[in-house]
Amino acid sequence: MDVQDYEYYEARAKDVKLEDITSSQQNADILARLRGNDPKFTNIYIAETVEDGGDFIIRKGDHLGWLGYFVGMSKQVEVLFIEYFPDNLNMDAFFDGLGHNQSIQTLGISTDIEEDFKSLGPFLRNNNSLCGLTFSCFDIGLQCARNIASLLGLRSSLKSLNFGSTDLGDEELVEIATALRTQPQIDELNLCHNHIGSNGCVALGNVLEGVRNPNLATLNLGSNYIDDEGLSALGAGLKNCHKLTSLNLNGNALITGAGLRSLSTLFQSEHCRLEQLNLDQTSIDNNGVAILTAGLARLPTLTKLNLSNNRIGDQGLQALVGGLVNCNIEQLYLSHNSFSVSGLRSLGSLMQRETSLTSLWLGRNAINDEGLECLIEGIVNCCSLQTLNLSINHSITAVGLTSLSTFFRSDNCCLEKLWLWGIDFGDDGAVALAEGLMGNNSLTHVNFDSRGITSRGWSAFSKLLCDTASVNNTYLSNHTLVEIGGYRNVGNPSTIVEYLTLNNLQNCDAAICKILDSHPDIDVEPLFQWKLKCLPLVVTWLESARSYRGNVNESTGTFQCRQLSALYKFVRGMPQLAIDGYRGKKMKDVQSKSKKRKFDQTL
Repeated sequence: MDVQDYEYYEARAKDVKLEDITSSQQNADILARLRGNDPKFTNIYIAETVEDGGDFIIRKGDHLGWLGYFVGMSKQVEVLFIEYFPDNLNMDAFFDGLGHNQSIQTLGISTDIEEDFKSLGPFLRNNNSLCGLTFSCFDIGLQCARNIASLLGLRSSLKSLNFGSTDLGDEELVEIATALRTQPQIDELNLCHNHIGSNGCVALGNVLEGVRNPNLATLNLGSNYIDDEGLSALGAGLKNCHKLTSLNLNGNALITGAGLRSLSTLFQSEHCRLEQLNLDQTSIDNNGVAILTAGLARLPTLTKLNLSNNRIGDQGLQALVGGLVNCNIEQLYLSHNSFSVSGLRSLGSLMQRETSLTSLWLGRNAINDEGLECLIEGIVNCCSLQTLNLSINHSITAVGLTSLSTFFRSDNCCLEKLWLWGIDFGDDGAVALAEGLMGNNSLTHVNFDSRGITSRGWSAFSKLLCDTASVNNTYLSNHTLVEIGGYRNVGNPSTIVEYLTLNNLQNCDAAICKILDSHPDIDVEPLFQWKLKCLPLVVTWLESARSYRGNVNESTGTFQCRQLSALYKFVRGMPQLAIDGYRGKKMKDVQSKSKKRKFDQTL
């Protein structure tokens, strides 16, 4: 179909039959919402198939000129993501209409539109709302990088720029980095999962060093080919980024001690305010940690540190603990290294004095029972830890899990999530965990692989969640756990799922529900020692429990029988007191009436 000018669409927009310009009712409905400026329709995803998560699925029969027009005139659309454009449709028609849009704040493109990138010029010039621009999941060649670089000069309101997974190499980054000289306001730059090496880092470092007062706060260079030379050049530019708070270099395995030394120098610079540092999968060894911690010791702003999947041993862990003394670390990721008793003991000492740590990841570290016990000695005094990951430490057995009970029962414990995936601790471990958790009211998730756990292990968890030995035991059971074993309790016995569901219900007192469900004939005899003083309390409790009947599928008639049964037991258990109480009430009524008659006679 021929490309029409904007006036053509403007003159026919109110009367055009949307079914005539779309390939499906779904696409027609989307154009209707755009035409009507539906305030709830703020995101539109253009894709090839429904499986891609698309809203507008482009097929033969869809007129891109009309789609562009309606998107362009919309005042409600805030996010536009283009995952697919077929080669045989005229994209210029779409971009001509898009150029009139003033509401889109984020534009994402994950398909190579080749020379049509130039057609985005009017949109970038006219839209003052645009703050986020994303290119992802297609190969950006040199010419495409030049086209994008020329477009960046048209828009000075951008805050976020994303080039993740675009096969960006050094040549392409050199072109884009040049354009960044005119974009000091950008605060987030994502260049992850590309092929950036030392030359690209030199170009980016030079730009950042030359920009006056750059606003860059988040830089993601994960999964590239950055080496020591590139990191050194980049560090010189990052020293000029006084607002930088997050730096991601994960997956750059070419970085050695020399590169880490330039990072350490950056951390010691006067204006460094880094809060988050990701060095996951960077082949850091003990010597590398020692170099790095010299800078971390001068970085009190650091709150999140990821050193997982490296080659750090006990010596490196001890050096790290010394370097973090002055930091306010909240999240520490150390999974997939190699720690033994001495290293874990030093980490425990950090936990004793570190009051801000909320998340600790120690998965896949060959931790055994002795190492876990040393760690717990420090953790037991930590009053801030909320997440602990010990997954895939295969040497942990029931003995080590028993040591966790000291922490669970500590007054300082505020742990909410415990992950033990990949540890085959069997029934003995399940019993140790369940018994250790008795009395704990902070944990909500305890996740592990349930293979090897039989009815004996599940019975221990059942008793933890609902001890049916007495009403009091049921009341004192655990009512905070909502997930045990598999994710979302998949594969758990039905009774366990039932108890966890009650714990998870909103506006529901799990203890009351469990008592109603487990004690159809409530034993009130233990209350007889207080004679009839507890009778009003029992009546009040039953009245308050009435609203929870639906959670245990109990009928009104059955519940009324409970109430009558409880009253009957009091009367049967203390008949004389009940009779005396009744007589006393009658005598008071008689005396009251007698006094009233005497008073009336005196009038």
